[in-house]
This record gives sequence, C-alpha cells and structure tokens, in this order.
Amino acid sequence: MRGARAPRVLVGFHGAPMGSDDFYALDALTMILSHGRSARMSQEVIQQGYATEAWAYNPDNRYGGMVIFGGTPNEPERGQSNPPTENEDREAYLRACEELEELLIEQANALKTSPVSDRELERIKNLAYRDFLDRMRTNEGLAGMMATTEVQVGWRYLLTYLDRISRITAEDIRKAANEYLREEKKTTVFLVPGGKQEQPAEPYQEVRSFTGAAARMSYTPEHLTNRSVYPTPEGWKHPLSFHRKPTKISYQEAEFSALEGARVFYLPDHQLPLIDLSLLVKAGSVDVEEVKQGLAQVLNDCLVQGGTERFSPREFALALDEKAMKLSVSVNEEDTTVKLSVMRDDWEQGLRMLEEVLLRPRLDDSILRVAKEQAVTALKRQSEDARAVAMREAVVWHFKGHPYGRDPLEGIATIPQIKKEDLRGFLQKNFIPPNMTIAISGDIDRDEAFDSLQGFLRLFPVKERPSRTIPVPAPTEPVLAFTSKEGQVQSQVTMILPSVPRTHPDYWNIHLLMSVFGGNDSMLFTRLREDLGLAYSTFFVQTYKWKAGMLLGYIGCKGDQTPTALRETVEMMRSLGRNFPQQELEQKRMDLLNSFVFNLDTPAQLVEAYARYDLRGEPLDTLDRIQEAYIAARKEDLEALAGAFLDPRKIQTFVVGGKETTVRKEDGTVVNLEEALRSLAGALGLSFREIPLR
Repeated sequence: MRGARAPRVLVGFHGAPMGSDDFYALDALTMILSHGRSARMSQEVIQQGYATEAWAYNPDNRYGGMVIFGGTPNEPERGQSNPPTENEDREAYLRACEELEELLIEQANALKTSPVSDRELERIKNLAYRDFLDRMRTNEGLAGMMATTEVQVGWRYLLTYLDRISRITAEDIRKAANEYLREEKKTTVFLVPGGKQEQPAEPYQEVRSFTGAAARMSYTPEHLTNRSVYPTPEGWKHPLSFHRKPTKISYQEAEFSALEGARVFYLPDHQLPLIDLSLLVKAGSVDVEEVKQGLAQVLNDCLVQGGTERFSPREFALALDEKAMKLSVSVNEEDTTVKLSVMRDDWEQGLRMLEEVLLRPRLDDSILRVAKEQAVTALKRQSEDARAVAMREAVVWHFKGHPYGRDPLEGIATIPQIKKEDLRGFLQKNFIPPNMTIAISGDIDRDEAFDSLQGFLRLFPVKERPSRTIPVPAPTEPVLAFTSKEGQVQSQVTMILPSVPRTHPDYWNIHLLMSVFGGNDSMLFTRLREDLGLAYSTFFVQTYKWKAGMLLGYIGCKGDQTPTALRETVEMMRSLGRNFPQQELEQKRMDLLNSFVFNLDTPAQLVEAYARYDLRGEPLDTLDRIQEAYIAARKEDLEALAGAFLDPRKIQTFVVGGKETTVRKEDGTVVNLEEALRSLAGALGLSFREIPLR
C-alpha cells in the first residue's frame, strides 16, 4: 500500500453461525489464543519478540461466521543497498508477513493435535465470567449488549452464554480447530508498505450521517406507543415523551482517610462482587530526564508483563488470568495510574500481587528487550499516521522549550539506552505513599478497605515526597505549518489556541463555549460538514495540562478543500466574539446538564474523579462548580470569552496533506496545496513554515 509504513497480516477462516455449538467452541479457541495476559499468542509470539501484534478473534455476526487471526510483523531486515531499493523494501516486508502468517498458523495447528490443559480452560472461563460482569456495570454497557445481541441472534443469548462456554471441553476445541481452521477455508491478506504513488488518488466521496443540524431538530413521533414485540412493562413511557428541566445533580461524597502519608478516598458499591482500586502517583514522563526519554512507555510495557521476583512473566500472567484479575500500570505525562480490579473473594491476594509488581518487579531481560524494540518500531512507523503527525508537530511547537513539548521521536535514540536500573530508580523514587492518592470502591466495607490498604502501604519504604518544579509554559508564536505526505488524499489538520488552567474561574465557561463552537453536533461541525460539505470530521475542544490550558481543534477534509475549511473556521471564531447565538447556548446548556449524570456512571468512576481532583490540587466540589458554571453562564459572558480566546491572530495550525494536491482559488487560478496554504497564512497575518515529514 502506497504511503503505509507498517505491514499487516490478516488470516480469515469460514466459521460457525452465532449461537451454534461450534460457535462457542471457536469463542473458547480464540480466547485460548489471545484473551488475557497469559494467552498463547501474547506469550509465544509478542512477548518473544516475533511480532508487535498478534491476535485471534471470533466476531459476533448476524449472518455467517468468520474466525480471524491478525498481527503486525517486526521491522524486517533490508537488502544490502544503502538506502534499500523500493523492491528490496517490498521483498523484506513480504517475507516478514509470510513469517508471521506461518507463526499464526502454527498456533492454530497446535490446537488440532494437542488438547488444551484444564488450567487453560479454567482460565478462559473465569475471564469470560469477569467480562460478563464488567459489561453489566453501567447502564450504557448493559443496554448496548442487549440491543446488539437482539439484532444479531436474540437477547436471550446473554442468558445462556456463560453456561454454554462453561460446558466447552478440550475435545470440543480440538474438533473445532480441525473443522474450521483448514487450508481450504482460509483467506490471507498482506498489507505491504510501498513506495511512491504511481497513479492518481482514488476519488473522494463524502458519506453523510444523521448528525449536526438534522440531529438537533426536535422530533416528536405521531404515536407514543410501544411497538416492541415484547410485552409493555407497567408504567412504561416513550423515551421522547420526557421533558426534563435540568437541575444540579448531587453526588455522593467519598469517605476519606490519610494512611501512611497517602490520601485515600472510598465509596461502597455492593451491586456486583467486584473491588476496584486506583492508585494515582504524582510521577510521569515530565519527571524523567530528557536523556532517558521513552522510559515511561518502556515501563508501561514491561512492569506487569515482566513478572516478579517470585513469578516468571508467564507464571505471573497466568496467576492473574486464573483469578480474572485486571492489573495495569500506565505512566502518563504528569501522573501514573495503577489499576487493580478483582473479585471480592480475591481482594487480599490481589493486593499481594500488586505489592510484588511495585516493590519486587523482575523486569525480565527478554521482556525489557522486546518492549524497547517495539517502542522504537512504533515511533519509526508514526509517520504513517497523518493525524498523529499533525498532533505531534502541533504540541512540540506549542510547548517549545518546555517538558510538555518534548519531541517523542527523540526516543528512537534514547530508548535503546534505557536499563533495568533506570526503571527501578523511577519506581523507588516516586512510588511511595506520600506521593500517592488512592481511590477504592466496590463490594468491601470501609473499615476493611482502609485496614487492608494501611497494611499494604506499610510495606513501602519511608521517604520524603519527591519535589517537582515544572514552570508555566511560555507563549509561543502563531503559525500555519505544512507537512507534505505523498499520497495523502485527505488533509489532517490540528489547531491549538492558548487557554487557562483547570483551576481558573473561567475554565468551565470556556468549556461550555467550546462545546457550542466545536463539540458534538456543534456549530463548527454543522457548518463545515452539513452545510458546506468541506469536512468529514471536525471538532474544537478545551483540554489541559496541569500547568496550562489549551483549545485543541481538528479538521479531516479533502485536500483541495483545506484552505476553504480553515477560512470558514476562522470566520466562525470571529463571529462568536461579535454575536454569540442565544439559541445555541441554551441547547448546549441543556445537552450538557441533561447528560451530566452519565459522566460518572459508577461509584468506581466517581471515587477516582475525587482522587484525581485531590492529586491535581483541585477543589473536591469540582462537580458542583462545573454544573453551577453551566447553569449561570450568560450570552454576554461567552461572547466576551470568545473574543478573548477564539482569536485567529493567536492560532497555531498544522496541516499534513499531499503537496501536489491542486486547489482552485476564488479567482479561478489553480495552485498546489502548499502554495494555497502559504497564501492563506499571509491573508491571516500568520507566518508560514514547511515541516518535513518525520
């Protein structure tokens, strides 16, 4: 494929109809291969460094069935030429795809001859039960599950699924593998990255959906009756018969305790036999030296996967899966989130597993090597994704000279130098109780929760909380920048404007402003997509770092329409500062307040929100303040904020597109996209920069 950087392999087999006996056997088969940390493909293909991705899936299909194996090979060895020729590149990628296909088929063939172990069967059955509980935790999840299965095979499928899976035997899986994973039922597709484009781009065709202006139109059905084939419950009302005037929602307050220097928030939830723990640490990639850039990603990929002093990587993964425990570590930019979710009866064992990961990690040499190789490969392939390139270049420019603006591509040089001692040093310095805020919820009483956590926290060393001194980012100059990507039919545009931090009094009014301007079914979406047909996707929202706020915009559009889409966006920004539409304000105010109850749908989500407010130093009544800001906002307030913050003179715009795309100007002359954008920059009073594709 022209322009692609990452090869792909897909192998499909004709499968069994949904709901049939063989369908459940194939479900179990694919879970053996790729569900959970100890799945065969994870352990024998990915963790061994043979591929960056490998998976198996038996999708739910209303018509027919298909089992899919897939994956992404490692970056292959090239030919002798320097640089390699296009033909050498193609041959190398083709060999890599063929080798990965062979590995995937080996996984399938192993199931035909050797029965899976009782331990593997028990593992996937526990995971299936846990997955079922997770899907029932929110109203949205339960409704979506019922609606989907009703269309596919009937919602009663849900009532029998766990029982049918529990009855699957090793012999059922072996028979299904022999019946369905056969050469004559197989179709294989390789996506092989190619060279320069040899023919014109395929015609662009806009596909519209029922959104934007049409979606905002008020619709009342002629009859408010239940037309379902099922009996109508007593007291049922048609969803469109409700007319709610939103009022402020009161949220349950969390119980709080300071334990061993850590701040702990607790909420009970006895509906399901689950306990959720979120351990938030004030440490992230901004706390890593530049010469060790990429350490956060490497730690994410090898801390849990790398096992512990007591467990090898494979044994640890299996121990987690057998109890259907969910354990993850995510080192983000400014904080780290450690999550543990366990069945009620496994709480104490779950804490012991977490303790081993954080205090006695093995950081297995093989896992560490593969994690570094895969991280570097992902960075080298990033230029394939035009949208990711536009976002990366925008953030690097906007936060130039600040830790927020570090160039992730520098990790290509620094990641190979990261050592096990660097990872241990990060953990030992930052993962201490005074640097933690903890959220716990679930089927556990307050006293038991606090007592068990106190015992857990006492195992950590007693140290002073590490200091962090990150300055407020300095302003950077406005710009319109262009990156040429050969063969790119649709332009990917990222826009950034400066805003205020989350603790600023105007933050939530600006959030409301941006919801009107660039949120779901917004004025920007309606204008660019529904009215003019310039873009297939667009938004402009408020987001934040701990030390800075920012307004972040995106446009995905046909290349030759890029300058027009940008001009229309700028004009809308100007118009909102002159006359903010009252009707749009009221509609968006109602939308936000009516949907506010769904933002934090479970006690686990709510208590984690409290913990995050505390970690960032924000008021614990932030949820009240958000709603009060929405309720009290006036047209005049948002008009003034639009004038101050939606200022086209301050905008930083980054476009990734095809340089030779032809653009017809208003006077009828035809120029290429780069020339058109350069001209637009001059008209807007912005400097123009060309940034090479990296």
